[in-house]
Amino acid sequence: MIFNKLMRRVQHLGFVCGIMLIAAFYPVAAAAENITMNFKDADIQSVIQFVAEFSGKNFLVDSRVKGNVTIISPKAIPEKAAYDVFLSILEINGFTAIESGDVIKILPLADAKQQGVAVNTYQQSRGSDRLVTQVITLNYADATKLVAILRPLMSPQSHLVAHASGNLLLLTDMAQSVRKLTEIVEVLDASELLVTELVPLRFASAEKMEKTLKSVYKVTDQSNAFRIMAYNPGNVMILSGTPSAIAEIKAMIVRLDYPPEHDAGRMSVRYLQHADAEDVAKVLTPLVAQTEKSPSIFVGEVKVVADKATNALLITADPSDRDALYKIIDKLDIRRLQVLVEALIVEVSENVAQQFGVEWQAMSNVANGNGIQAIGGTSFPNNAGVNINTVAANPFAGGAGLMVGAVKGTVTFGGVTFANLGALMRALDSNSDTNILSTPNLLTMDNEEAEIIIGQNVPFITGQSATQGGVANPFQTIERKDVGLTLRVKPQISAGDSLRLDIYQEVSSVQGGTAAEGGFITNKRSIKTSVLADDKNIIVLGGLIKDDNAVSVQQVPCLGGIPFLGEPFKFTQNTRVKTNLMVFLRPHIIKQQNDIDTLTQEKYLDIRTLYENPKKRGSLVFPQEKQQLPADLSPLTPVNP
Repeated sequence: MIFNKLMRRVQHLGFVCGIMLIAAFYPVAAAAENITMNFKDADIQSVIQFVAEFSGKNFLVDSRVKGNVTIISPKAIPEKAAYDVFLSILEINGFTAIESGDVIKILPLADAKQQGVAVNTYQQSRGSDRLVTQVITLNYADATKLVAILRPLMSPQSHLVAHASGNLLLLTDMAQSVRKLTEIVEVLDASELLVTELVPLRFASAEKMEKTLKSVYKVTDQSNAFRIMAYNPGNVMILSGTPSAIAEIKAMIVRLDYPPEHDAGRMSVRYLQHADAEDVAKVLTPLVAQTEKSPSIFVGEVKVVADKATNALLITADPSDRDALYKIIDKLDIRRLQVLVEALIVEVSENVAQQFGVEWQAMSNVANGNGIQAIGGTSFPNNAGVNINTVAANPFAGGAGLMVGAVKGTVTFGGVTFANLGALMRALDSNSDTNILSTPNLLTMDNEEAEIIIGQNVPFITGQSATQGGVANPFQTIERKDVGLTLRVKPQISAGDSLRLDIYQEVSSVQGGTAAEGGFITNKRSIKTSVLADDKNIIVLGGLIKDDNAVSVQQVPCLGGIPFLGEPFKFTQNTRVKTNLMVFLRPHIIKQQNDIDTLTQEKYLDIRTLYENPKKRGSLVFPQEKQQLPADLSPLTPVNP
C-alpha cells in the first residue's frame, strides 16, 4: 500500500529524469541506538539505503543522485547525529533532502528551491545541513534595501526574495546559513534613529577585530542600541548605531586594519651565555603556544627556535612581545652553581684461621706379605683437602703451617709407592688484614647528573660448546661487565646552602673461582639513596659491620671426646672473618670562581706530593729517575693572556 501511494506521488511530480524509490520497511526499535558509519568510496545509493534502514524514513531519490562517498566514524554516534551527518554528506556532494509529507525527496541542490522545503518563522533555525526557507518579518528596515545588503553574503545556491507589501524576507538556504543570516537581519532591523554599515577588512581578521572593538567600546552581545558583528566568510564588519559612533569606529578600524610587519623585521637572534639553547627553547615553546583552551599571554604570534651550533635562539615576534620575551630569557640565562662531591669509602677486613690436629696410620708393606695384614689410622682433611694420605703421597704437599711426622720406609699398594707415614701432627695460626681506601671526587652543575667509573671491563664466560652437529667446533660466548668503583650523583641546591643529593655508589671486585662454581666470583657493594646535606658537612651514607665465626671439629667417635687423651684422635679448625665497610660523603657548593680555584689547587698539591716524592728504588745500574708533573698544566701557575 505504501509503495503504491508513493509511486502515485512520483507520477504527480512529473520529473523529466527517472525516479528511484528507497523505502525502509524494516522495524525500528523504540529506543534510539548508536550508529557506526564507516564507508570508503561507497555508492551514495547504498549509503541512502543504510540510512533508510536505521532511521525508518522513506526516501524518494532523483536518478541524478549519483557518486561515491567516504565516511570515517571510528566511534558509534546517536541516530539523530548520524542523520545530521548524512545531510552534511548530501550537501558536500551537491544534493539535499526535502521533507514532503511521509517522504523525504533527495535531489540536486540547484533544483531544491523550486521544490517544497521546510518553512520556519522568525525563530532561530536549527544548526543542521538541511535546506529550509525562513520567513523573516521586519519591524524597521526596508525589505527591498536589505536584499541588496544581504545578497553578497549568501552562497550562489541560496535564494532571497523581498515581499514589499508585508515587509517580509523569504530566505532559502541551508539551516546553518539561515541562522547566521537571521542574526545579521536582527542587527540591521534596528530603530530608524540608527544606521547600519558594512566595513570590509583588507588585512585584519574580522573575528579578532570584533573582540578588540567590543573590549575597547564595552559592547556586549545583548546591547540593542549599538552592535558590532563579524561576518567571517567575507571578512566583513557589520556596524549598527548612531552615525557619529559609526564614524568613530570606522576610523578605529582603518587604524587597526594595517598589513602585518614582514617576518624579516620581526626576527631576531639571541645568543645565550650560560644556558643551553635547546633546553630554553623547550621551556619557552609551551609558553608562547596559543590554543583554544590556553590562549597565549603574548599579543601576536611568537616563534622560538634553538640553534645548537651557536647556542642561540631564533625569535620571531612583535617588538612589544620581543621585549617581554627577552626579560624571561635573561632570567633563565644565568650562571648556574656547581657542586663538588667528595666520597670516602673505607673497608677493613680481618681473617683469622687456627688449625690443630693429629693423624696416624698403621700399615705394613702389603706387597711383601702373603698372609692377612691389618691396616688402620685416622684422616682429617682441612679446607684445602690436605690430610695424612696427601702427605704420604708427597711429603712436600702438606700446605701451610707446621707439620711433624714419623716415617718408616715406604709401602707399595696397587703398584704405587707411598711413604710409610705412621703419624702426622699439623698446626696453623694465620691472621690477615686488608684495608681499602677509595676517595672518588666528582664535579657537576646544579641539577645535572654526573658519573665517574674507575675499574676494569672483565670478561665472563656465559656459554661454551666443544662440538656442533657432531663436528668438533669449540667456542665460547663472553659477556663483559664493568668491575670497579662507580659514583653517580645528581645534586639540587636549595635555599640556605642545603643540597638534595640523589646518589648511586657501587664498589665491585673479582676473586678467583672454579669451573664448578661457574667461573669468577664478583663481590659487590652498592648504595642507592637520596639524602639532604649542608654545604661542606660530612655525612655517612651507609656501612656494614660483619663478623663471621666458624668452628669445625673432626674426631674419632668416643676416643676423640676423652679430655687430653683424645687430642691425637681429632682435628680442630677455627676461622673468623670480620669486615667493616663505611661510606662517607662531603659536598662543596661552588658559588664563585675563587672557590673552584682553591679546591683545584688543593687537589693538585695532594697528587703532586704523591707523584713527585722520592721512592726507595733504583740501583747503580738503573738509577732512580726524577718524576715531575707538567708545569704548564699546573693550576698554581698563572696563565699569560
